[in-house]
Amino acid sequence: MRIRFEEWLEEQEIDIEANDLFKESIICYKASGYRAALLFSFLGFQTIIKHRVINSKPAKDYSEGVWNHLKKELRNDDKWDKLIFDTIQNKKKPIFNLTEDLREQYLFWKNRRNDCAHAKGNTISYPHVEGFWLFIQSNLAKFVINGGMKFILQEIRNHFDPARTPIGTPVEPIIRQIPFTIEKIDYNDFLLELKDFSLKQQSKSVYKIFDKNIANMWYQLFSLQDSYCEIIVNFLVKELSFCLVVIRRKPEIVQYFYNKETFIRMLWKKDFSVSDDYKAFIELLRHNLIHKSQLSEAFDHVFSTLDTVVFDEDAWWLEVDEGINDLDKLVLLENGFFTKFNTIAFESERIVYNFNWANRNKDLIIYYIKHFGLNETVVTAINNALTASNPPFKLRDELTYFYKQTQQQLELHIEISEKNSLNIPKMLIGLRTE
Repeated sequence: MRIRFEEWLEEQEIDIEANDLFKESIICYKASGYRAALLFSFLGFQTIIKHRVINSKPAKDYSEGVWNHLKKELRNDDKWDKLIFDTIQNKKKPIFNLTEDLREQYLFWKNRRNDCAHAKGNTISYPHVEGFWLFIQSNLAKFVINGGMKFILQEIRNHFDPARTPIGTPVEPIIRQIPFTIEKIDYNDFLLELKDFSLKQQSKSVYKIFDKNIANMWYQLFSLQDSYCEIIVNFLVKELSFCLVVIRRKPEIVQYFYNKETFIRMLWKKDFSVSDDYKAFIELLRHNLIHKSQLSEAFDHVFSTLDTVVFDEDAWWLEVDEGINDLDKLVLLENGFFTKFNTIAFESERIVYNFNWANRNKDLIIYYIKHFGLNETVVTAINNALTASNPPFKLRDELTYFYKQTQQQLELHIEISEKNSLNIPKMLIGLRTE
C-alpha cells in the first residue's frame, strides 16, 4: 500500500542519498519499526539540508573562504550531522531565513531523533513518524539559503553570458534550485527581477528580438511544483505585454493558462495580431483551451487578423519550429479549421470580395491547395478573384509563382475550369510552358 508521503517524495527534486534514506524509513514504517523510521527520516532531512549548503554559493555575510571551509566540514562523515544542527540554530550569523517557531519545531524533532538513536524512555510510535513527515512537507521549502534570490539571479546572468557559459548549455539545473533557494513568498519579486533581466537581454539583441533561450527559461519555470506554477501564471497574466513576448517565442507556454478562461479569450480575440501568433493559437487548440462553441468565431477572427506566412512551406527565413508541421496540421484538421477556411474563402468567395482578406491569407490559400487539392469550388473562387476589377495582387503574385513551379497543378486548374465552363484568367494560360 502506498502512503501519501511516498507520493509527495516522488514529486520532489531530492538527491539520491536523501531519497534512499527516506525510502528506508518508509520500509521501516510499514514494518512497524517506528524508531528506525523516524531516525532514517531525520537523517534524510539532514542530508537534504547538507546538500543545499554544499551546492550553494555563500550565504549573506559569509565570505568565500568561510563558506568553502563550512562545505569541507560538511563532507566529513563524523562532523556533518552536528554541524547541520548548529548551523540551523545559529541566530547570530544565520544561513537560513527561519522563524523562531520553526527553529523550535526543528529542535523538537531533533530530540525525538535522539530518543530513537539512544533508546531513551519516551515512546515513539507511528504518530511521531507521520508528524515528522508532515513537518518536512510543510517546511522543507522554508530551509532556503539566506540571499538565495540574489544567488539564482546571478547564476542566470552567468548562464546567459557567452564569455562564461557556452551557448546551448541547459538552464534546467539552475531552475531546479529555485524551490531550495527562494521562498514562495519572495517568488513574485524574483519573477519581477527576472522579467527585467529578460527585457535587458532583448535590448542587447541587434534586431531587438526576444531570445528563444530566454523564453525557454521561462518555460522551464513551469516544471517546478504546482504552487510555483500558480504564482508564475498569475504573474504573467498581470504582465500581459511581457507575457505575449514570451508566448510568441515559446508558444507551448499557453497550456499552463488552462484555468484562465477570460485571459485565453482575450489572448486570441484581442492580443493576437502577428503571424507568429498562429503557433500559439494552434497550442490553444491542441490543449482544448478554446471552447467548441467559440471555435467558429475564433477561426473567423484569426483569418481576418493574422498574416499567414507560417503556412509558407518555402519560406527560407522561417526556422524549423516556426512553420506549420504535420502535428499542427492534424490539430487544425481535428478542430475544423480547414473546413471553416474552405467555407469562408472559397464557398463564400471572400477572396473575391475582400481585397485585404485575400492578400492576408495568400500563404494559407496556397497551403490549402497543396494539401487538399483543387475542385470546382476552389477554382471558381480563384478565377473570380483573379478576374475581378481590383484583384488581390499579393495573392495573384503568390499563385503565379506557385503555378509556375507546379505545372501539374496549373493544368488541373485549367482542366477543371474548362470542364465546368469557367472563365479562365489569361494570366494562367500564359503560365503554361511548352
